[in-house]
Amino acid sequence: MNVTFTNPIIALHDARTLAALAGAAAPHACELVAMPLGRPGAPLGAFVGGNPLDGQWAIDAELPGEWALSWSGTLGDSLFDGTPANWMRGPAALDALCDELAPQLSHHGKRLVLVPHARHVLSDARSALTWWCERVIPGEDPNVVRRSPAGPRPFGLALDPAAMLEPSMLDDVEDHMQSLLASFGPRIDILLLRDARPSADDPDSMEPCALGDGCLPRERVLELVAAHVPPETPIAVPGAGLDRALAWLGRGA
Repeated sequence: MNVTFTNPIIALHDARTLAALAGAAAPHACELVAMPLGRPGAPLGAFVGGNPLDGQWAIDAELPGEWALSWSGTLGDSLFDGTPANWMRGPAALDALCDELAPQLSHHGKRLVLVPHARHVLSDARSALTWWCERVIPGEDPNVVRRSPAGPRPFGLALDPAAMLEPSMLDDVEDHMQSLLASFGPRIDILLLRDARPSADDPDSMEPCALGDGCLPRERVLELVAAHVPPETPIAVPGAGLDRALAWLGRGA
């Protein structure tokens, strides 16, 4: 099946590698730099590492680009440790963080774009879209406003479909992709396409891998992207093995 789409492509490059090539130090807590293809001098933003809800996390105002992408965070003991506290106390903790950061983000012209994860506070469509309604379109009717507004704003939502999967979901992975992309697709600021598979060390957990080596059903995902993700929404892929990622997308370099 041939699916075509014209979304801008973003390469997620390792920040330390880029800094070393430039003879500079990587910005604090910056893991990845989001670089548009063909525009290496104009980064869209950076992926900030760590857990936003651990009490020590911060955004460096000097990060490249206007967007700071980050996991939505967990109240667990480690970054990918799920806990019932995420459902009970997590939303309040995330709200407090957003309240604290909003003035700083606006002052520095930054946008915090949260990436949900199956073991984080934003762990499914319901929790993520509730947050989106409250932080991205506050006061608007989500039945009417189905896209994030253009222009400066302090918050945005991303989707990394592989990050939303648990091993128990893999028998119905195409149904989960349908649900995620139909719900998130029109509303997200950016789509992150990375693959994952059950961990060899812990079969109850997922581990990241190259596109094509994991559980994402390629044809179904591309079909759903074409159907639900607006053509202006950027699609980010790993910068390591970029040619392979572009081939997975059916795009040329």
